[in-house]
Amino acid sequence: MQEDKTVIIPQGALQQEPETERTVLVRPGLQVVLVDENGQTLKNYFFTSGFTAGRSDDNDIVVQHGDVSRHHLEVKQENWDWWLYDLNSTNGIYIENALVHQKSKLRLPVSVYLGNTHISLQIYMAGQKPEAVKQAVIDPTILIPSSVPTEATTHQKLSKEEIEARLLAKNEVEGSGDYTRMVRKIIHEDRSSRGKKYQKVIWILGVFFLFAVGAVGYQYVALSNARALAIDMFYDIKTLEVNLAQSELTIDKSSEVLDQMINVLAKEKHWAEQDLIRAEQEKIKAERQRVAEEKLNLKSMKDKYQHYVKEATAFRFRFPTNARYEEELITKVARDFGESELELPDGFVEEVRKYIQYWQSSSRMPEAMARLEMNNYAPDIIAALETEDLPLQFMYLPLQESNYNTMAIGPETRYGVAKGAWQFLASTGKEYGLAAGPLADVREYDVQDARFDFRKATKAGAKYLKTIFSTEAQASGLLVMAGYNYGHNRVKGMIRKMPDNPRDKNFWKFIQQYQIPKETYDYVFYIFAAAVIGEDPKHFGFNFKSPTAQVKQQESAS
Repeated sequence: MQEDKTVIIPQGALQQEPETERTVLVRPGLQVVLVDENGQTLKNYFFTSGFTAGRSDDNDIVVQHGDVSRHHLEVKQENWDWWLYDLNSTNGIYIENALVHQKSKLRLPVSVYLGNTHISLQIYMAGQKPEAVKQAVIDPTILIPSSVPTEATTHQKLSKEEIEARLLAKNEVEGSGDYTRMVRKIIHEDRSSRGKKYQKVIWILGVFFLFAVGAVGYQYVALSNARALAIDMFYDIKTLEVNLAQSELTIDKSSEVLDQMINVLAKEKHWAEQDLIRAEQEKIKAERQRVAEEKLNLKSMKDKYQHYVKEATAFRFRFPTNARYEEELITKVARDFGESELELPDGFVEEVRKYIQYWQSSSRMPEAMARLEMNNYAPDIIAALETEDLPLQFMYLPLQESNYNTMAIGPETRYGVAKGAWQFLASTGKEYGLAAGPLADVREYDVQDARFDFRKATKAGAKYLKTIFSTEAQASGLLVMAGYNYGHNRVKGMIRKMPDNPRDKNFWKFIQQYQIPKETYDYVFYIFAAAVIGEDPKHFGFNFKSPTAQVKQQESAS
């Protein structure tokens, strides 16, 4: 036996048996033989009133082995019988391969094994011969009963890895004993059972995986279809908006011409034309009724469009953050201006944020909004825009034009001098009912110039926006602003060259197709960024109240 293996410290032994056979006086008690892992006898003990065994030095039999508990077992006599007690050992006690649960009555002679160490206590009544006892009680599958080579002797020479390979081998090794065959059977039955369970789990996981892939694929197709439907409906809405706006312009023009005709006929007293006039009035009335009904249809389409947008973005879950909130505001303002929110160009949100930062770093907006509130201009602007069915966000256009300063006068240009809060040129103002004064082309204030009248200029501004909205811009709010900024110059010419339908004529396509002037580009983004701030001024660090929010609250209250 090697020195680093089990060390036995004899303690509490009353008598050691002599090595030679001789007659002894038999006394009541137990003879105990301690056998190591290799089947070699280490010590013999004699006890009259029981004993304890374990790793601790206070045991009667001390076994210094890592798998043996400090207090492993106890044997004591009760009513003339000997009983074995497990002292809550970690690895248990075995009697001839059977695990002892708490306690067991001993039928002597018997072999008691300490855990899985192959260390055993051979216990027999005092006076019996040790050799006879060992031959009677040693388990042939664990210890070495004779010099005949058996599976037991082979096991003692095998390493842990070799034993494991034998037990787990697909084919049984020749010469295997009953114990090995029993263990192999248990192992292989367990592996077979586990294999079937794993196979079942794998099938379930496979089915679940295929279902998940199918569900994801279905959702992807469904979302793609919802997005395509939403985009198609968006441009159907834009087309209808353009047609309705053009119809309203035609109705207004026809009504204006008819009113002029009525005035002329009344002055000349040509009453014979009254039937013709009434017929024209009925046509105009019927056309207005048709437009009103189409507007109801338009509202229904917009509601359905929002439903498709929600479906198309249903799985875009993101944690709520300030950046996410601002992105939602930017998307909303784009939608309100009549741009496709599902087709926002890459980098558009970040570009808008740059212009928001400009407003945040300047005193322009707080001063302009204070002027707007002090003069109570907001209700006039919003009323004019609502009359023309235009996005309310256009109210920030005169902010960029003049800071809502009705006395503003622009620089001299070859087209003339722009004046008033909406910065009308004299020629453009005249088209929309604003009479210019005698100082029209001079950079001076003129009390006779209607462009300085905020209410009149606001109504004219809304009509001018409606014209651009329904013609060149094809209901694209951002294109409307680009056209308003440069009026009669080349920007409008570029817009007119684009295909005359909302799908192919919008601001996204415009900035991709043309290198527009920086002044126009900045003009559009300044107004857009101001409209975003106007949705929630406090979020962006401003103290003014949102004009559009106040109007909506008043409308909902009424």
